Amino acid sequence: MVTTRWVRYVVPVMVAVDCEADKITGLVALPEEAREDRDDSGHFCIYDENFVRRHADGQVETHALWVANPPDGRVLPGPPRIWPNMLAWEEGFDIDSDKDGLSDEDRYAEIHPHSAPRAAG
Repeated sequence: MVTTRWVRYVVPVMVAVDCEADKITGLVALPEEAREDRDDSGHFCIYDENFVRRHADGQVETHALWVANPPDGRVLPGPPRIWPNMLAWEEGFDIDSDKDGLSDEDRYAEIHPHSAPRAAG
């Protein structure tokens, strides 16, 4: 079985608003400003294959963080060069492909993505 860790990133989104018509006229993602997401205590947000928050200091979690953003991959601002082209990114998660049979709503009812991390492993 493959060990998977999800490293959470923040990608700013600019929203263009027509203030006279009170409507949104455009959205622009800024992947060149992507950065690792951290909780209020400054810890990286890393999740296991079931999207359970894990401490970032475990061996698997540290490795996942390094692979997602290697030290030599961030010479210029923006996402690391090893990331796929933005056109290949997915939007959200495919609920039908969940192996545990839980929808995102069911999973987050049990485990909030910003809850305290569990032990590494």
